[in-house]
Amino acid sequence: MDGNKDDALKSFKIGKQALQNGDRNRALKFLNKARRLDPALPVDDLLSTIDRDEGDRPPVASDPPPSDQPSIRRRSSAPAPGPSSSSSISYSQEQISIIREIKRKKNYYDILGLEKSCTVDDVRKSYRKLSLKVHPDKNKAPGAEDAFKLVSKAFQCLGNEESKRKYDVSGEDEVVYERHAAARPASARGFNGYYEADIDAEEIFRNFFFGGMAPAANFGGFSFGGPGMAHRQPAADNGSGGFNVRALIQVLPVLLILLINFLPSSDPVYTLSQNYPYEHRLTTPKGVNYYVKSTKFEQDYPLDSRERLTIEERVEREYFGILRQNCQFEMQRRQWGYIRETPHCDMLRKFDSVR
Repeated sequence: MDGNKDDALKSFKIGKQALQNGDRNRALKFLNKARRLDPALPVDDLLSTIDRDEGDRPPVASDPPPSDQPSIRRRSSAPAPGPSSSSSISYSQEQISIIREIKRKKNYYDILGLEKSCTVDDVRKSYRKLSLKVHPDKNKAPGAEDAFKLVSKAFQCLGNEESKRKYDVSGEDEVVYERHAAARPASARGFNGYYEADIDAEEIFRNFFFGGMAPAANFGGFSFGGPGMAHRQPAADNGSGGFNVRALIQVLPVLLILLINFLPSSDPVYTLSQNYPYEHRLTTPKGVNYYVKSTKFEQDYPLDSRERLTIEERVEREYFGILRQNCQFEMQRRQWGYIRETPHCDMLRKFDSVR
């Protein structure tokens, strides 16, 4: 009982102090508690004081009493978003036209808007321009991701001298078949004979613009954060040594580019397809055509010389390898019932008979 009285007296003092400070709710709480613990305390006088103060206040509008009639909830009318709303359309008609034009084409040169006689530098310039126009983070029109993949595939094939040469030899409508593709399942086969598993459009984009590294800031007014752009965050700095290593890695691609510019040119001696400046046609003893830059080739590599024989053997070996790759792919397609004719296999048998 003594404990309850002590608690009651303590609550009484707190409630009285709250009433003096003007905190009515706190005073009511502790005064009611004090009266419950010790009814002998003079709590009623203080409570009556609170009731008098409450009666002197102006009436406060209270919620209407519940009615049997259902209440009507009114919503604030807001103007419906019209066609002029900036969020309704986030792409232009020009962006849609670019995507449709790219998806309509099948040939890699047509996709990049180039002629077959273009150089690798022309391919890089066209990829730089188109990839920025159709990148899904900048172009929000439907089909942008598919167009971006097609542009990346075309650049992956034509942006390299060797793969470009193979694509030219196989013909515009034929399939260029990579050496390691024979072991891949049919379900992985993608556009024009290349494999979807080999194509990472975001990776190609990063390697081209950022040297394979994640961009440190927005590029061209927009940031690249698509599904394939999730980068690992760098580890926390452990002193100045870690910073120096990262700085060196960032500068390394620039140093390599400068170094390559000062190295002597290493253009191939020949190509298997005619394109500028390889416009002079020659033929090996086994009937394989190849092209050189000028007639000076005949002076540098006289007929029947050891160097000339070595070059022509290499031409025939490369041509034979391309035929064999495409023949393997044709045999698989015929086995699956996609085609009946195997022209590359016929050419391969003919070439074997000459060998």
